Formats: sequence, structure tokens, C-alpha cells
Amino acid sequence: MISIFTSFGTLKVDNDLSLSINDKRLIPQFRTLNDIFPVLYSTENINIPRSTPLYAMYRGVCNKKDEGIFLQRKIRFDITIMSNINIGKEWNKTLGHYHPIAENNLSYPELYQVLYGKATFLLQKKIDNEIIDFVIAEVKQGEALLIPPNYGHVTVNSSDEILIMANLVSSIFQSLYEDYIRHKGAAYYLLIDGSLIPNPNYEKIAKPRFSYKRFPISKDIYSDFISCPSCFNFLNHPSLISDFSI
Repeated sequence: MISIFTSFGTLKVDNDLSLSINDKRLIPQFRTLNDIFPVLYSTENINIPRSTPLYAMYRGVCNKKDEGIFLQRKIRFDITIMSNINIGKEWNKTLGHYHPIAENNLSYPELYQVLYGKATFLLQKKIDNEIIDFVIAEVKQGEALLIPPNYGHVTVNSSDEILIMANLVSSIFQSLYEDYIRHKGAAYYLLIDGSLIPNPNYEKIAKPRFSYKRFPISKDIYSDFISCPSCFNFLNHPSLISDFSI
């Protein structure tokens, strides 16, 4: 069992991806191998059942006393727990998604923090079927990363440990998964041996680049939001950060 002390409570995580906060067990939504199958680099030499849960999503997590703030600001706080299972030649990864347009041709951004483990985020920006920017961001425990407007993203559990992440995002939209499924994944596949394999299902893809830009936080994104909700207005109004670059 993993125990993590945060501003919103003590998190306890088991190997089955179950989560309790202050000894209250939460109800997850699971993504299984079967869900991820359409976006894998290869479906060969995978030795786990397709019903195996790969990650658990706990959406709308908050303390009772803070519910009003989240509702008023139309912001949601989530926790995602990813297993340290490998999938053939790949690390465990999320399905990948984009966000819809919020205003001025800018999509909703999203803010992540790694609470335990290490994550590699694969971000991509596209015009039509061309990926004009592809960004790799390796985020360590305690660090936060802002997914800018108009970037799709995949999260990879790039370590041998369970990955635990938190995120802040607008509560008034639903993520868009279809483009990743149609292209059978992101523009590049990140393999366990560290290699990046171009996805041939895209017409044209930019050369990948690394980003080391991190979003400044104090202790954790939850307490930062509660301390200054207006500081996160950009999550519903991306024009406030239209000049942000990853």
C-alpha cells in the first residue's frame, strides 16, 4: 500500500488501483487493456487478459467543505492511478484525448501534478491531419505540467512503480478520444527501451522535442486552487493564457 499526505487528506492506494482518502474508499472508473487496444503500437506478445484494468480514474474528488468552490468555478479535481504493467513493448499509457474549443479557437487547458511515481506526457498539436508540434515532458513526483490550449495528450507511466496523478480541469466539457482511436494512437509511440516510433497513420508529423517547462505550484494544485480560485480562471477561459508555450 502507498500512503501520500496531501492538503486534502491522506491518500492510500493499493495494487488493485483502489483509492481511499482519510479512510473513505472512492469509486473509480477503469480503463482496461481492451479499451486501450485500438491505440497500441503492437498487439503481439501481450501476456495479460484484455479485461485487465490499466488505470483508474477518480473524478470530482474534493473535501465536503470545498464542494461549493469547485461548483461555483466549474472546475473539477481528479485523481488517476496507473498500474505499472507493461503492454508488450510499451509502458502503460492512457488512451489519449483532445479537448473541445472553449473560446477564440482555443481549447480547454488542463493542469496535472504527479503525486507519486514519474509520468511522461506526450503532447501534440495538429492542423487537419498534420501534427505541427510534438512535445515530450518527463514529470517527476511533486511537479506540475500545464497542457496548453489546442494540445492533445497521452500520459505514459514511464517507471516501474504505480503512477498517481492529480488534475484540475473545467467541468463543463467532455474529452474527445475519437482522433486518437482513428489514428491508432499518438503521432509517436514511446517504447520501454526509450525509442520513439513514428505512427504511420498520420500524414505528416513534426520532429519530437523535449520540454522542461513546469507549472509553478506551492504544495499541491488542490491547495493552490482553494487558496486562489480566480488564479485558475484560465481553465475555463484559455484566452487568459493564449501566449503560453510548452
